[in-house]
Amino acid sequence: QLRMSMEDLLKSLQREYVAALPDKLVTIRTQIRDNNATSLRESFHKLKGTGRTYGLPEISELAEVVEKICVRSPQECAGAAQLAVQILEDIFSSRNAEIGYDLGPD
Repeated sequence: QLRMSMEDLLKSLQREYVAALPDKLVTIRTQIRDNNATSLRESFHKLKGTGRTYGLPEISELAEVVEKICVRSPQECAGAAQLAVQILEDIFSSRNAEIGYDLGPD
């Protein structure tokens, strides 16, 4: 079938989003190294929104927490972001494993 269901489309978009996550984490690691609370807040704000858009609530909720920390306690932003990166790496691995075992039709 050429027509893709909405569910299939969402899964495809989620796969693309998850595949791009490592590149986003490279940027965030640089912002952590530079201790740039403003850039970190912006990066996590974007993750919050895109996580919602792509139906990945675990990314959105985590990003929302880090964004709030960056706003309220900029001095704690890099530490919170570092912990979030570790969690995001776990999410990436978990989502990648799910994708790898998805034997549905292409």
